[in-house]
Amino acid sequence: MKTALLSMTALVGLLPAGAALAQTVPVPTGQELQWSSAAQRVGALKPRPWAARGTGVTIAIIDSGIRRDHIDFTGAIVGGYNAFTNQAGIAAVSDTNGHGTHVASLAAARANGVGMVGVASNARILPVQVFQGSSTSDFFVARGINYATSQRAFVMNLSLGGSGMSPTIRTALQGAQAAGLLMVIAAGNEGQANPSWPARHASEAWAKGQIIAVGAVDANNFIASFSNRAGDARNFYLVAPGVNLIGAFPSGTNTYAMMSGTSMAAPVVAGAAAVVKSAWPFLTAPKVAEVLFVTATDLGEKGIDPIYGRGLLNLERALLPVGTVTTVSSAGTTPLALAPTGSGGVTIGAKSFAGANGAFDGVVFDAFGRDFAYDFAAGAQDLRPDSVSILASKLTARMQTKLAAIPTPTGTLSLVASPAQAEGSAASGGLHFIGNTGNAWAVSIGQTSPILGASAAVGPAPKARLLGFADHGGLFEGTTASVASQNLLANGITVTLGARLQGEQAQRRGLNWTPQATSQAASIEAGLSRQFDRVSFGASVAAIQEANGRLGDVDTGLFGLNGPAHTLALQADMALALTEATSLSARLSHASVAAQTGGRASLVTSMSRTEATAFAVNLAHRDWLAAGDQVDLAIGTPLTSISGNMNLLLATGADPETGAPIMTRRAVSLSSKTPERRLEAVYTRPMGADAALALAVMAREDADGIAGKQDQALMIRYQTSF
Repeated sequence: MKTALLSMTALVGLLPAGAALAQTVPVPTGQELQWSSAAQRVGALKPRPWAARGTGVTIAIIDSGIRRDHIDFTGAIVGGYNAFTNQAGIAAVSDTNGHGTHVASLAAARANGVGMVGVASNARILPVQVFQGSSTSDFFVARGINYATSQRAFVMNLSLGGSGMSPTIRTALQGAQAAGLLMVIAAGNEGQANPSWPARHASEAWAKGQIIAVGAVDANNFIASFSNRAGDARNFYLVAPGVNLIGAFPSGTNTYAMMSGTSMAAPVVAGAAAVVKSAWPFLTAPKVAEVLFVTATDLGEKGIDPIYGRGLLNLERALLPVGTVTTVSSAGTTPLALAPTGSGGVTIGAKSFAGANGAFDGVVFDAFGRDFAYDFAAGAQDLRPDSVSILASKLTARMQTKLAAIPTPTGTLSLVASPAQAEGSAASGGLHFIGNTGNAWAVSIGQTSPILGASAAVGPAPKARLLGFADHGGLFEGTTASVASQNLLANGITVTLGARLQGEQAQRRGLNWTPQATSQAASIEAGLSRQFDRVSFGASVAAIQEANGRLGDVDTGLFGLNGPAHTLALQADMALALTEATSLSARLSHASVAAQTGGRASLVTSMSRTEATAFAVNLAHRDWLAAGDQVDLAIGTPLTSISGNMNLLLATGADPETGAPIMTRRAVSLSSKTPERRLEAVYTRPMGADAALALAVMAREDADGIAGKQDQALMIRYQTSF
């Protein structure tokens, strides 16, 4: 077979570069960018490919040699070989044709601020000279291929071809295939329906996907008139820019030429293969080729076609995940499932601090086993209500409408309701009974129980109304039903019993209700209080069980836990009557959650026992501006985790040689570094029998336990019945 170099219009003109070496820049700009059209068009200058740049990968250029002292090859060339003299070493290689120098630069010219850059601008170049001028033979081409194979170059570029199949060259290529090399071969410049040889070997079974035939497209991504088409090699054929490309030329150390041909398109693909390999060194040649094939931009007829084959090389897309994305846990590999997972207010501060320091940073894997950085906390839903949400809920609870009050011999039975506050939320209501002797019971759906978690009463002084944020009631957001009873015993002792059940979680953000993760919680609660002349004390205990959650978090999928979470919550209250119209109240709460193990396919291996505390002080004054009004001012810290660890086992990388996941154990502290400090004030005033006015203000410092986060809100509400 007569073999020729596959370039056309070999020398349009010399394009001199600047005489001085410019300072290296991260990404080409100015003239260097303009002259690097091929690298730019295939996405080599985008952030991901640019970060890899072919580092550590050797590209063998089987061609006419190289101008070894060209400015764009400084530090790039590793060895060399002259097939005519059978001499190795860079000194044995020269280039009197210009073709090899140009091809090498399109693959791996350095980014140095002058001239142009190749697609893999940090790859190593192994120049193998198999042409003297434009003359060669099958023997010398095969000898060059064999040398490159012996040097374990990963990518071999052959911008050459002929009309007939050469058994000698085929045998050499089969040796390269057996050694695991990837061969990128120009398709030829005859404008034929099929690639020329040896590119046409790509479709043969022995190639096993390790030969890529490359055609050329013009600036508009149309197949070049001279380029051989995909034809019977369509499954292993890519196109790349190959018309009027600027590259290094050997007439000087800083000269460049414009050339066209499938010879120019092939090294663009070879450089791209080196970039993919450098990003994931464990990928084999068939895998690298398949990545380039499946990520190519489709051109021509939809799908694989006889003109463009697999399509236009797209290096930017080649460095993005392909196919099903999976995670690796102690249970093995599973598809990345963004199952409902969310962080409530108790542990969010600690988790946010840990996340900001990379505790949840790991990797996921695509269908080729390639690892991609991933923040596993990023997909969590935000279950934290903001200040507007909190105030809206508080005022809704304060301004219930009494639909009916029925006197009975032993007390008064009342039916109360709160209308739906926004689209997506439901109306709430309850049945409350207040006995003549101090006994009471209540059934509530979707609203706060008037008995469970209520502040201690002290004589005629007003009861505190803003202590709720300092107890475990925050674990029962959303659609909660409750039943409770209160019995007054002798000596001012009151016993409270009750239970709560939370169903689907619908979380308020601002003034809107949005569907969120699903969690369920249930509790059994008991309390005891004692009232004296001007002071009262109370204590309560609650046993809480949460399914798919823990301390208000929603933990499923990647953060799933085995079984329900069991929490024991303790609460102490005190109220002091300063005057008949003024009271000072305080609350201290503590919650302890038992240890749990991680669920199947969860990144969590275990959760240690977790403790959380809260406190609040409330000053209440009645009949301030008008009869029946009340103002409450409260300060404190909502329920916040103070101890505990979330223990993780997650993949943080892949072994560069085998691709096996690198598993890392991490202990995430659940101790909040900056607990939230909250100030609340609420004023309510009746405006007749069926109307009320409320004004509420809230300021949160280090909101949600996140250092420096501030959140303030002001809300005014007027409500009347018709």
